Amino acid sequence: MLEAQYVPEIDVLIAVAKWLHSNDWTIESLSIPSGQGIGSASSSSKLRAELAAVGIEDKNIRFVSKGEDIRARQGSNLWKIECKGLSSGTSQTDRNNLDRAIASAVSYYTQRERLRLGLALPEWYKNFFPDRLPQALREAIELWVFLYCGKDEVYEFAPDEKIPV
Repeated sequence: MLEAQYVPEIDVLIAVAKWLHSNDWTIESLSIPSGQGIGSASSSSKLRAELAAVGIEDKNIRFVSKGEDIRARQGSNLWKIECKGLSSGTSQTDRNNLDRAIASAVSYYTQRERLRLGLALPEWYKNFFPDRLPQALREAIELWVFLYCGKDEVYEFAPDEKIPV
């Protein structure tokens, strides 16, 4: 079992946005994390600096306060991605956070054609797979999983790919 280590949600969001950009997706909107213990101003500054460093201009990106954390487009194909960090709380808190993240991702299933749903999480969450995120669910709703392993290290898994645990 991997050891739990705090990962801010903004780090996951940044890494996935960079991955999308490097794979020729255009970022349409981003939701800057907010909540208890999260400085949205510092998160916003960090996000903008990291995006600029890889050539992503934020002038065409909408910054939103609700909905999917990342919306990206490539032609007529659309990504809707829910991002989650890893708290410094208990395993139970993290399991609840995972459940909420899955529920949020499922709620973005608003069309069948040309939609890719994604769930971006620190690698540690795979300790709860497949019990909390069954392969059958991933395949049924075509849910992709991005595992954040560290700064600029993200691995994506298609809905039909097994995630090694």
